Amino acid sequence: MPLPRSADLSSDLLEDFRLDTAEQLPRCEQLLIELEHAPKSSERLRELFRLVHTLKGNLGYVELGALMPLPQAMEDVLDALRAGRLEFDSLLGDILLLSLDQLRALIDKALGRAEDHPGQPQLGQLCQALQTLAMAPAQQQGEIRRDLLQQLDPSTRLQAPQLPPLSQTDTLLARHGIAAHPDLQFFAALTEAAEQRSSYWQGRNLRLLDLALSINAMGGLAEQPAQLAAAVCLHDLGMAFLPLELLHKQAHLSREERRLMQGHPRLAGDLLKRMPDWAPAMEIVLQHQEHADGSGYPKGLRELEITPGALILHIIDTFDARTHERAHQTLSKRPLLRAILEINSLAGQQFSAHWVDVFNRTLQRQPDLARN
Repeated sequence: MPLPRSADLSSDLLEDFRLDTAEQLPRCEQLLIELEHAPKSSERLRELFRLVHTLKGNLGYVELGALMPLPQAMEDVLDALRAGRLEFDSLLGDILLLSLDQLRALIDKALGRAEDHPGQPQLGQLCQALQTLAMAPAQQQGEIRRDLLQQLDPSTRLQAPQLPPLSQTDTLLARHGIAAHPDLQFFAALTEAAEQRSSYWQGRNLRLLDLALSINAMGGLAEQPAQLAAAVCLHDLGMAFLPLELLHKQAHLSREERRLMQGHPRLAGDLLKRMPDWAPAMEIVLQHQEHADGSGYPKGLRELEITPGALILHIIDTFDARTHERAHQTLSKRPLLRAILEINSLAGQQFSAHWVDVFNRTLQRQPDLARN
């Protein structure tokens, strides 16, 4: 696009324009740097919008109207930021800084102070790209930002974000209809690390997750699946912080050792207390050692006072301890049938009779769950 020349304008008008621009462009750049540290600052966004708008108007006064689409496109982006349709980050900051630099170069050229630069993007393409970004839905904005930055500065080397490969836990959760979530991935990673503390624990979390979520599904999804999954991952995290000699003790536990063991749900409960979105999971963790008849701990709750997820977790926790060796248990590993009979013999006492029935039906439907 041919740029206008300023030869016919009065020298006073041009000098005023130069002085104003020499103040406005650096201030715009400073505000963009500040926004990187305070991206929600409505005051800075408002000032930046006002300065760009003023720059656009001044271009009209000095007959550089052909350049006005660029600050207008920048206004569109800033307006989307103010309306919450875009979020400010360092990538968008770079885009706007480079756009300002393009505007400065175009003004200098129009005023006869600079020559063409072969690497400059076409004005029309740049304006169109900025306006496309301002109107783009959230799921498309990342790719548009990367393409736009590449257009403004071809020397930039941006690597598209790589999604980590799905873990076994992610795959299992997806099979149960639970979408990948950063918190759940974090909880699973904590558990996987804790499982390395004792050879008796390795693979346990995946077994418990599959069985718990299957029982919950068979029982009509009485518990939110994601909350139940979080509780399963974290319910025994506190055990990993107990001394190994206690964890691996084969003989009966002393009263003090039992007290330490029984206090283990508090650690995960305290961690989840700091994450309000996982309050139901916290309740499951804190209640998973309560008994249907009120003889459990820590509060001696009865079945109607215990969340369904905790009733499920108590059954599968005991079942896994009976079918897979666990060092701190005084009972040795039991045959599968014996473990199922033991769970059933305690229905209505230690375990909820309703959830024992659902447990039985789940294993009848999916016998492989008991053989993992």
